[in-house]
Amino acid sequence: MTPRTLILRSLRHRWRAHLGVVLGAAVGSAALIGALIVGDSVRESLRQRALERLAGVQLAATTGDRFFGSDLLNRMVTLSSNEWRKTARFLPDGQPRFQFQEGQVIWPWPHVSRGFAVLQLPATVSRQDGEARANAVQVYGVPDDFFPSRITHTTESVWLSQTLAQQLDAGPGDQLVLRIQKPSAMSRESTLVSLSESTVALRLRVAGVLTHVPGDFSLRAGSLPPLNAFVRLEQLGKGTGLDGKANLLLVNPASIAHPASQAEETLHRWSCWLRGDEISGLGTISRQADSALTLSVVERLLTNAWSLADVNLGLRVLTNGSPADAQTANAPVVDLTTSRVFLDGAVIRAASAISPSSQPILTFLVNQFRAGTNTTPYSMVTAAGAPWTPPDLKDDEIVLNQWLADGLQVKPGEMVELTSFLPDSATKLIEATNRFRVRAILPMQMPWADRTLMPEFPGLAKAESTHDWDAGFPLVHKIREKDEAYWKQHRGTPKAFITLTAGQRMWANRFGELTAIRFPIPTNTEPEEFRASLEKRILANLKPEDLGLHFEPVREQALKAANQSQDFGGLFIGFSFFLIAAALILMALLFQFGLEQRAAEVGTLLALGFTPKQVRKLLLVEGTALAAAGGVVGAAGGILYAKLMLRGLTTVWREAIGTSALTFHLTPLTLAIGLLAAVAVGALTVWVVLRKQARQPARALLSGEGEIADCRLQIADWGAHGMTRAGWMAGGCLAGAVGVVSWAVASGETTNAGAFFGAGTLCLVGGLAVISWWLTRLGWRAAVPSRSGPMAASALGAEQGPLAVSGAAAEDSRAPFTLLSLVVRGCTRRRKRSLAVAALLACGVFIIASIGVFRLDANLQAWKRSSGTGGFALIGQSTLPVVKDLNTKAGQEFFGLDEKELEGVAFVPFRVREGDEASCLNLNRAQKPRLLGVKPELLAGRGAFAFAKLAKEVAVTNGWLALKASENAGRTGIANRQSPIANAERGMRNAELASRSPGDIPPSAEVPAIGDAASIQWALGKKVGDTLDYTDERGQTFKLRLVGAVANSILQGNLVIDEAEFVKRFPSEAGYRMFLIDAPSNRVDAVSAALSRGLQDVGLELTPAARRLAQFNAVQNTYLSTFQVLGGLGLLLGSAGLGVVVLRNVLERRNELALMLAVGFRRRALQRLVLGEHVALLGLGLAVGVGAALVAVSPALFSPTLELPLKSLGLTLGGVVLVGLAAAWGATRLALRGRLLEALRSE
Repeated sequence: MTPRTLILRSLRHRWRAHLGVVLGAAVGSAALIGALIVGDSVRESLRQRALERLAGVQLAATTGDRFFGSDLLNRMVTLSSNEWRKTARFLPDGQPRFQFQEGQVIWPWPHVSRGFAVLQLPATVSRQDGEARANAVQVYGVPDDFFPSRITHTTESVWLSQTLAQQLDAGPGDQLVLRIQKPSAMSRESTLVSLSESTVALRLRVAGVLTHVPGDFSLRAGSLPPLNAFVRLEQLGKGTGLDGKANLLLVNPASIAHPASQAEETLHRWSCWLRGDEISGLGTISRQADSALTLSVVERLLTNAWSLADVNLGLRVLTNGSPADAQTANAPVVDLTTSRVFLDGAVIRAASAISPSSQPILTFLVNQFRAGTNTTPYSMVTAAGAPWTPPDLKDDEIVLNQWLADGLQVKPGEMVELTSFLPDSATKLIEATNRFRVRAILPMQMPWADRTLMPEFPGLAKAESTHDWDAGFPLVHKIREKDEAYWKQHRGTPKAFITLTAGQRMWANRFGELTAIRFPIPTNTEPEEFRASLEKRILANLKPEDLGLHFEPVREQALKAANQSQDFGGLFIGFSFFLIAAALILMALLFQFGLEQRAAEVGTLLALGFTPKQVRKLLLVEGTALAAAGGVVGAAGGILYAKLMLRGLTTVWREAIGTSALTFHLTPLTLAIGLLAAVAVGALTVWVVLRKQARQPARALLSGEGEIADCRLQIADWGAHGMTRAGWMAGGCLAGAVGVVSWAVASGETTNAGAFFGAGTLCLVGGLAVISWWLTRLGWRAAVPSRSGPMAASALGAEQGPLAVSGAAAEDSRAPFTLLSLVVRGCTRRRKRSLAVAALLACGVFIIASIGVFRLDANLQAWKRSSGTGGFALIGQSTLPVVKDLNTKAGQEFFGLDEKELEGVAFVPFRVREGDEASCLNLNRAQKPRLLGVKPELLAGRGAFAFAKLAKEVAVTNGWLALKASENAGRTGIANRQSPIANAERGMRNAELASRSPGDIPPSAEVPAIGDAASIQWALGKKVGDTLDYTDERGQTFKLRLVGAVANSILQGNLVIDEAEFVKRFPSEAGYRMFLIDAPSNRVDAVSAALSRGLQDVGLELTPAARRLAQFNAVQNTYLSTFQVLGGLGLLLGSAGLGVVVLRNVLERRNELALMLAVGFRRRALQRLVLGEHVALLGLGLAVGVGAALVAVSPALFSPTLELPLKSLGLTLGGVVLVGLAAAWGATRLALRGRLLEALRSE
């Protein structure tokens, strides 16, 4: 007989005993494999959703408030097609000739054949009847071919995403009002931009509701489906004054045809053979082009196809009489201007490098000139060099035209004052006054009487009269009749000239420092030819990304975010830990029980000459086969388990993931890995059980004495020492628990979950030590009755401890012989096994019940500044930017807010740069998190939020001050430990850096950032001290250094930086779109209603801060509930294992029980005896676990707002009791049936 035959016959002969082992392995395998399938399903669902929300787009370029020509994409497509044909090489049969370089196909390269130029604008949408409104809606102006062919897009109609349609309760035919931000070439934070008509209303009819593709189109990953509305591009352009413009380019390059590899050829031939098709070669295969290659090709096409007009720049030729009735200098020039008024730093550098004779110009509006009592309101002043100002003009000198000098009645050498607003101070309208000495008086003739020096200020440039001015500030100075006459005759002709340095000192801002650059046209050169040549040279010195026009590989980023998402496989393995552990313990008990039943068989094998190693190997192979069988059964169960978990995640546990878009995905690789892992774990469990098997001699195994050795002498020798150690441990732990609780109550820390959980843990350990002491004491008394008395105790080395052996315990016990005394003595027979049963139940009950202490309560002390709400009452987010300071009376009046209603109300405004949501609600790994800009002192002064961790180098009293780059070690916001001289030098460098224009910021500069601790760890996969690459609106990469983490807060999903750094990196992001609001606790609802009513045009949506925090807390609380449910199942399975312990104990004691039956005990009494022993262990374990858990969760029990899942906990504990009792009773009945008296024959 071979070992293989022996194993197979053993498996077949003992199939009933092995069935339990297989089932135990199957349960563990099902939980393990199911958890892995859940992880695969979540990851694959995220990948699928990411690709669906992109609607096939691979690359995207979004320019925000910079609008380019909508024909830019057509120019790129034409250029791509032409270049593709020029570089093509074909074989005689017409097939393309592939070109390789270093093993890579370099031709055919991906060419742009399909894409969309889209106009994307934020809006609020409401029903025409006013019954419903939706904020934060994205309106897309799209070409007709953006939609599937079955969808027709008519004029005056709008298509809605499903989510938006549900929120508005709108369907086909309903009338909607879309309130869209009115585009402005100049930033709305400029003082010269009117805010009176900042939105445009479009009334459209709903044409239909789109499915999730393309209805849920979005370039950003988020937890919730976006609110989208789709309008024809031409219609949206006309309605907003952006006809022929777009600000979003979507590109999906054509796939590349590659020659198939050998592996692909082989796979194709096998597929043909399996399908019964004719076997043929594959030849070429089309696949998505490499992302980096595609990006480089598309960027090159963009560089070759773009024009100055695509970035709001223009070149115009100025000669006598040109442009129409313009008064210009005698020498013709080409004027470089922008519809955005201020030229970007990159444009200035590119244009200035072309010609040293270029003339930089800065013109701005002055509110008032004053000379003594004489004043002149609202005049243009130009800062420039020759020919408008003398070469030696000083920075504190000014030249006036004759008209202004007459009005002010000043002469050369006298002083004048000019007052003007800071260009980007629209939020507060800050005025500054400067004094100049009059150098000269200029005649009203060229080159000074040049109205083209005034930029295209919105609201001013096209006004025929001063009465038609529509500026962003109140006209507080009286406009006289002669001022009106000057405007009608000269328009914006400057009335004064100063040096460029003086002008830039007053009016340079984050948008730029020049309004025009002029280039003299060389003699004998055609003006138009020079203009065309100049445009090419400027474009050659510029990059599209310098002006915010750059592509991002959105498809690659989306897939990366999905692939790096939260590992739900590992998470559910952790959730199922108790279930897997209980299944393995049950499997081990059943396998060990089977081995003990086969002691005679093992003894026979040893007697026949098998070595112990050979016997263990046979049993290990047999056990591994059982584990493999259980793994196969468990694989099918794992699929069902995974489907149940996914069902739970999309229904009752949906708050943990924020979406219901999860589908089941099973891959053979995951199934194979899970199966192998389950078999390996099962085999390891069998090996652990076998370590002590087959080591007894054959005679002992054949006689049945291998596992029934008397432990009385061991107890006698160890008992007193064990009692002493257990007593000291119990006393110390319980005393420590009392101390911790007393400290918490005395210091007012009754809500300190960590302290009470620690106290509960001490109670658990102390309680188990008490059980150990009690079992050891009873066993010692029963084992050594002759050594009773104090002398015996001292002889055995017992010391007097808190629970040391007392005199009563040392007496020769002659207590009445009752069933209860037998139950107590029976519990001590296998002390370690009894303690293990009680400890397993106690630990399981404690962890499952006390884990609720980590449930987060958003309402608990929400008024405290250190809480997760920061002490704020409301958090608000607006669809459109708010460019007025709501903390000022002027800002409140602008929105029609009543000052009395806002008494005691204060705002902390945040600038917002949209990005991926980086909260726990987003399962994807955030690649480009949303960025907030705030003045750190507003949060530091309030002491808002508690910091979980700060970078080691931070040396500030308040963590928010670490954002002040200029005050903390250069640009990193950390402490500077260098010498004073080094610090001074660095400070000088920082001052120089701060004085530069935004375009001069070094790409390597680091910006300090603070985020929520959960967002940093889970959503970003980072830690405090790490850096994160980020791209500003000019396409320059800079690093965010995480200098601090805020503990569980409403700032989840965002990274916060200093507002000063924000406006440097994102100057086009005008105004504020997020607010933390302080309000009196008794008027929160009234304040919320007043603000919502006053700011409804900007789409302000207010949420109580505690409610927002509760939404974030729901993620952790749901995870805890999931753990409790799955852990409860494991605990139920573990309590069922109590039946196996009962069965094993009874079979070990069959001789003893048979003797008791022979001397007169009834069988029913024996059943009560055995059942009582194990019910006592069940009760002890539950009592200790529940008692310790009550201590741990006491803060939650007394919390007025937090509700523990008492119902589910009660059901779990009740199920443990019932299952434990049923298992013990069933095992007792099974073990005691049959002829017990036959067991006496072996005595």
